Amino acid sequence: MSTGTTAEMIVPVACFERALGLYRDCLGFQVTGDSGRGIAREVTLSAPGGVLSVCLVVGTTERPAGSLREAVLPVRDLASALGCLRWGGITEHWLDPSAPGGAAALFTDADGNAWTLWQPDPASVSLAA
Repeated sequence: MSTGTTAEMIVPVACFERALGLYRDCLGFQVTGDSGRGIAREVTLSAPGGVLSVCLVVGTTERPAGSLREAVLPVRDLASALGCLRWGGITEHWLDPSAPGGAAALFTDADGNAWTLWQPDPASVSLAA
């Protein structure tokens, strides 16, 4: 059961098209907003299942491209997500199929933003609101 809460993260990137290739085309995010062009452009995407929304922005001095750390992305099928990443030339830094509460893998996107993919163990997830 969803609580209706969506986390939102700023993801600083160097190239919108390259980032869209990963987040939209590989990881299955849906584009929910695209404003502006060039340096002022922001692209908002929602993760499958609606638990996370990201806003891709061109890196600034405060948030340079690749500066996102410790971001967690819940996935339904870790093996499929990793397969797609590998197909796109991105390899995980570590994989723990028996992480607490599920399975997890760390990867960095082409800009260096660090993500943990997490596939929850259904037995450890409470459906209580």
